[in-house]
Amino acid sequence: MTTSTRESAGAVVAERPRSLGGALLSSLDSIPWWVLVLAGIGVLILLFILSPARVQATRKVPSLSLSAGRAFTYELTVRNEGPAEAVNIAVREVLPAGARFVRAEPSPEKAEETGLLWQIKALRPGLSQTIQVTVSFAQAGSAEELLAATQPSVTWTTVSLDILRFLGLGVQVTISVTIYSFLLAVVMGLIAGLGRVTKPPAGLRSTLRPRYAVFGLLRVAVVLGGYTVLARLWQALPPVSAQSALVLALAAYFAPAVLHPYTVSTVYVEVFRGVPMLVQVLYLGFVVRPFIKGALAQALGHEVEFSEFAAAVVGLGLGYGAYIAEVFRAGIQSIHHGQMEAARSLGMSYAQAMRYVILPQAVRRVLPPLANDGVALLKDSSFVSVLSVADLTRQGRLYMSRTYRAFESWNMVAVSYLVLTFLFSGIARAIERRMSQSER
Repeated sequence: MTTSTRESAGAVVAERPRSLGGALLSSLDSIPWWVLVLAGIGVLILLFILSPARVQATRKVPSLSLSAGRAFTYELTVRNEGPAEAVNIAVREVLPAGARFVRAEPSPEKAEETGLLWQIKALRPGLSQTIQVTVSFAQAGSAEELLAATQPSVTWTTVSLDILRFLGLGVQVTISVTIYSFLLAVVMGLIAGLGRVTKPPAGLRSTLRPRYAVFGLLRVAVVLGGYTVLARLWQALPPVSAQSALVLALAAYFAPAVLHPYTVSTVYVEVFRGVPMLVQVLYLGFVVRPFIKGALAQALGHEVEFSEFAAAVVGLGLGYGAYIAEVFRAGIQSIHHGQMEAARSLGMSYAQAMRYVILPQAVRRVLPPLANDGVALLKDSSFVSVLSVADLTRQGRLYMSRTYRAFESWNMVAVSYLVLTFLFSGIARAIERRMSQSER
């Protein structure tokens, strides 16, 4: 071993931590600052959620010697020892045998022979509420001894746990909307992306050529004749007018260019990317949904179920499908064109070459941007609350309007979205890591 090698080895040994504390400090150096900040925020949020409340109910009974049938009043004190605020407090006072309830201030929500029940909406830490209870006993004796046979009980919950229970349905709906919308968006994006990489149709001049004109006029004749026959056989169709005939004729004549995959895909991408997502959800919910329900009800003779949930999924799926279409187009075009030529030279058709050669490589490349779109879709799923879908945002708004706790409500909604975003991002990173390992 040379001298320089020994010196470098000694330097490496010298840099190693000699104690457990040094090892921990050296490991902390490798953790990014953003991870530490997020961990600190998570600890604070966890402390807020798990912060307990301690509510106790105690009696203050006067020292009296009672005769049979004599009524007396005692105090029932409900106190929150903290540190968190208690809500939905239920105080139950079990009456001993021989006791008869006379009155209470405030009055109980439920008064029975066996006990009383009070509901207290909220109680902040360190505060208490006193209830004046008047009872009488059939037997004589000391008031303290007569009431000592039973003890009051109290149940409660904290604000954070109450919000979490209320938001549980919203979390489930948000996850369902995100998954269904993302699957629809991936399917629409893949179809539109494949259309975007096809060869564009010829220009308008090609429609004036004799061959195109002959076949175009034949298509016009077939479409107009077929529609006339259908209108006579099916009374639900409107009769052919001059305006409808002109529209059908133009559509039939320019059908090869208008209905070309590239044209349809490009129109879809440009239209849905040019309209805000919230407007798309509103349009699907309040324009397209009633129109489809009415048309199907008129055609089938009975109502057809088309829920707000389905309209929200379709709106988000179609909107994000336009963005994912560009992701697939870029991924497909990033594959060298020589691979398509090689696959075609081996006897594969265009569809086979795209399925077995191009798409498997393109999917690996588009997975990171697809994951980003999935996370963005999760956050934009809050738009479905405008259609009265009980997602996380709507449930938070309902809780705030019911309890007037805007700070706690929207804090918990934001934390819920943050947790869901981290979970979806972690799943996407795991899938990406797995695919990259299989590629090696």
